[in-house]
Amino acid sequence: MSDIDKGLLEIIKGHAIGLTGEPTRETPIADLGIDSFSIVEIIYEVEEKLGVEVPFNANENPLGNMKTVGDLIDAVKKLAGKE
Repeated sequence: MSDIDKGLLEIIKGHAIGLTGEPTRETPIADLGIDSFSIVEIIYEVEEKLGVEVPFNANENPLGNMKTVGDLIDAVKKLAGKE
């Protein structure tokens, strides 16, 4: 597991209110209970803690078509150029 995987899972864990266990790549995003404010906080933490710049448009859902935490991790890796 890469540092980005570990770091993002830790960030998500800190914001997931609907999750009863540890988040994994297979965890559905819908199960996290993340609201729009938490999304903004997660983006900020990804930029600060992981050093990955995340383009953000408040008029769009940054989770887009992502279904699982793994989809989110892969998107962050792509932004970081570590795909």
